[in-house]
This record gives sequence, structure tokens and C-alpha cells, in this order.
Amino acid sequence: MHLLGRRASVRVRITLLSGGVVAAALIAASFVLLGMLHDSVLQAQTGSARQQAAELETLARDGPLPTLLPALQTPWLTVVQVVDADGGIIAASSQLQGSRALLPASSLGRRVLHDVKGLPDGPWLAEGIAATIRGQATTVIVLTSVEESEHSAGVLGNALMIIVPALVALVCLLVWVVVGRALRPVELMRAEVAQITARHLDRRVPTPAASDEIARLSHTLNDMLDRLQVATDAHRRFVADASHELRSPIANIRTALEVVLQHPEPAPWRSVATRVLQQDARMERLTDDLLLSARADAGVLDVRLAPVDIASLITHEIARRSPNDVALESEPELPIVTIYADADHITRILSNLIDNALRHARSRVTVGLAANPTQIEITVVDDGPGIAPTDRDAIFDPFVRLDGHRARDSGGTGLGLTIVRQLVRAHHGTISIGDTNSGSSFIIHLPRITKQPSPADWTPSEP
Repeated sequence: MHLLGRRASVRVRITLLSGGVVAAALIAASFVLLGMLHDSVLQAQTGSARQQAAELETLARDGPLPTLLPALQTPWLTVVQVVDADGGIIAASSQLQGSRALLPASSLGRRVLHDVKGLPDGPWLAEGIAATIRGQATTVIVLTSVEESEHSAGVLGNALMIIVPALVALVCLLVWVVVGRALRPVELMRAEVAQITARHLDRRVPTPAASDEIARLSHTLNDMLDRLQVATDAHRRFVADASHELRSPIANIRTALEVVLQHPEPAPWRSVATRVLQQDARMERLTDDLLLSARADAGVLDVRLAPVDIASLITHEIARRSPNDVALESEPELPIVTIYADADHITRILSNLIDNALRHARSRVTVGLAANPTQIEITVVDDGPGIAPTDRDAIFDPFVRLDGHRARDSGGTGLGLTIVRQLVRAHHGTISIGDTNSGSSFIIHLPRITKQPSPADWTPSEP
């Protein structure tokens, strides 16, 4: 049965389960019905003993009680026996002449007997009741045939043995048909999903007209296919962009080496080595960024929490950059804010945002820090061309550059802002772009955690 449950279809299992439940219910109801019928028959025929005892008491007032009692006028064969306290027979119907007491003298109430001497096969309803006849304590026993009633119950039982299986079969047939129609849309969806491959992610499962669970399932599947198509398209773009980004430094290295090999004397080997190292460093940055972004997307980014002085990190990031045409400074009197965070990740966030701002600023980049009891706010503001509201979400996607005319060599890997958003989310924070009179303002909010959180209280956020 367990093997059948694993291999059988949902339609078969529901049909068998429904049939089993209905069969159990009908069988139980049949037994209850037969029991109630049997009890009602006995109840209907009970009471003759009390009436007969009263008649015998009346009969004994007019004279001695006859040994041979008259027959009772009832629809069923009914005989009487009067027993004294010692079990002796005082009087009895003609059918019971010579028979011993049907019930003990002290036995009252009713019982069913099947074998009574001098009478046809039972069953018989024997009912005893105490009575006083001519001052003597006796027991009046009335025996009534219930054969006809038992026969009727048997006929009903035989009929139920035919009716119950027929009803179970009918229910199974109806359930089979109804479940088949109900699961038909599911089968259509299964067949459609089976034909969907990586090359045909634009296909969708059919949606039933009814607003039921099947329709909601189809909507859920189509939503999942939408997300899968978006993720697959993003993956393809990511691979294509990564390949394109890597192709440029590889081509530069190859070109430099081919040139010096064709003209070995005199070859500017130091200059060539410098160019190769620059391109190698570019590829190293790109692969590091790709690895970090992939780990963040997979939710396996390691966040090592420790006390971090945010103001010191900002000051260090500003101080380590060489002066150029763009002024890089912090807001005056940065507040001293220490939170539990990953120092390397916060440094990477600041570095990427500052580098991005320096590439776009005309003359100035300002880094700010503010705090309240629940969170801290880091701002990086530049006076560059700014970012249109329609592009503010897209710039956090991998390899997105809004200034497409800018040379790639000076434009970073295209993953800087993507990594910033992933690291901020890993710290349960948010990043947004605010409006300024000119330029762009990147705003980061991080929770102000002032004590070491337990592993149960700290789980990495979704990437």
C-alpha cells in the first residue's frame, strides 16, 4: 500500500482515499442502522410481560390459576410461563407444557433466546417480571417470537451488502471524473513547463478562467518563470560583460608582447612590463570584484563584526588619495561613531563611492557622517552632472555605465556600485540617491549596533 501511494497518481490516490472514507462511513452507518433496527424491534415488543402479569393477577382473584394458560392475542407467537420462587412451574401456555423454567426465578428484564424446548427455532424475546398471584411471589415470563423481525433485518443487511459497494463504486467514479477535470489544467501546466528550456523562457503556462487554487498556481508559476527569465537574462549579460571587460586587458597585454617580439632590439622592456602589470592589475581588480559580487549574490558573504570607528575610516580613505584637480574633503568635525560592522567591507564601500564620485565630480567631493540613537548616515556628495531619477536604480546593476562615451580604461570595472549595494545590504542597511542642486548624493543608512550581536540575532541580509 505504501509503494502504491508513492507510485500512484494524485488522481488515483484521491479516488482510493475517497472510496475508502465513503466505504468506512457507509459500513459504520449500516451497522448502526441494523443495531437501531434490532433495538427498536425489541423495544416495540417489550411490555407484554407487565400486561400479562396484570391479567394473571386479575384471573387469580376469580379462582385458582389454571395450569394451562390461554394464548395471547398478539401479532407474533407469544407464550407465557409462571414460575414460583423455587423455580417450579405454576402455569404455562400449551407450547411450554413440560418445559423447565425459561429464566431463573430471580431473573427480571429481557434477553434473547435461540433454543427453547417445544418451540421452533428462535430467536425469542424472553421478558420476565415479578408478580404476586394469590399472595405468592412469582415471576411471569413472556416469550415472543422475533423471527420475522430478524428476517427483515437480515433482508436489509443483504440489501446493504449490495447497496454499499454500489454507492462506493459510484462515489469513486464521480471522484475520478471530478478530480480528472480539476487536475486537467495542472497537467496542461506540467506539459508546458516540461517544454520550457533555457532557449524558450518566454513561454508561460496557461491560466484557467476560474479564480481558484489552480489559477493561483498558474500565476505563481508564471511569476517564477518571469523571475527566472530576468535572472537568466541578467546572468547572460553578466557573463557577456565580464568577458568583454576581460578581453580588453588581455588584448592589450597580447598587443604589447607581440610588438616587442617583432622588434626585440631595441625594445622598451621596462615600458612594456609596466603596461603589462597595469593590465594585470586591472584583471585582478575585475576578478576580485566578480568573486565578491558572486559570493554576495549567493548569500555566502562573510561578515566579521567588530567595533569600527566610522569617522577614522572616512579620514583614512580621504588621506590615502593623492591630490588632483578634484578637491576631496570631509565635513568639518565628523562625529565619533563606533558600531559593530566589518571594517574591510565598510572600507570597500567608502572606497568605491569615493572613486565613483571622483570620476564624475567637476571640482569637489564631500564625505559626511551623521548619527542618531538607532542608525548612522554616510553621505558622499559630488558636483558632477548628476543622475536622472529614471537611472538611479539601474546604476547599481553590474557593468552599467551611464556615461557610455567615457573610455573603459578610466571608468572602473562597472561593479563598484553593485558591490556597494551588496555590502550595505549584508549589513542590514540601505543605500539611496538624494537630490542636490548639482551633482549626486549617495546616502547610506546602517543600523547603529553598539554591542556584539549573537549569531541568533544577526543573520546576513538577502543580497
